Amino acid sequence: MNGQDATRGEIARSLLEVARRAGSCAPVTDRDPGFDLAAAYGVSAEIRSHRIAVGEAPVGWKIGFTNRTIWDEYGVHAPIWGPVYDSTVEVVTDDTPAGCGVARLMEPRIEPEIVFRVARPLREGSSEAELACIDGVALGFELVQSPYPDWRFRAPDTVAALRCMDCSGIVLCRGDG
Repeated sequence: MNGQDATRGEIARSLLEVARRAGSCAPVTDRDPGFDLAAAYGVSAEIRSHRIAVGEAPVGWKIGFTNRTIWDEYGVHAPIWGPVYDSTVEVVTDDTPAGCGVARLMEPRIEPEIVFRVARPLREGSSEAELACIDGVALGFELVQSPYPDWRFRAPDTVAALRCMDCSGIVLCRGDG
């Protein structure tokens, strides 16, 4: 991890503890300016392994930084990815109203989303092949949160935290997609 003081596991455990207590912490890049996207994805893999080990199941993907106009600000050149877990998704139907408390979230914000249901794994290739995998589209919103005070962070910070914090409380709209 580029000679960083903390190991991937230590950073992952720290971020998971912050999420558990709905707290905040300084961005990893404040403590270690050499913390980069490769290291952040390593931390996020540790968090993913932990969440699976405690019984959470990945059910989809959250794609962040899709707005290219912010890429230079955060030093990225492509969107970032992180899993969405069964514990963070609520599908709303006529029989089950939506409900999501924000007391457990850190500096919550709301974002509109376009949600795609994919029938089978995407393969590399043409856009037509990718579009053929989509079998449902829904409107949704996401209650996003940040462990970093005042939402101040660099791209590696959010990649590291994305798998433990960012996708809490996605609620899909009424309907079957």
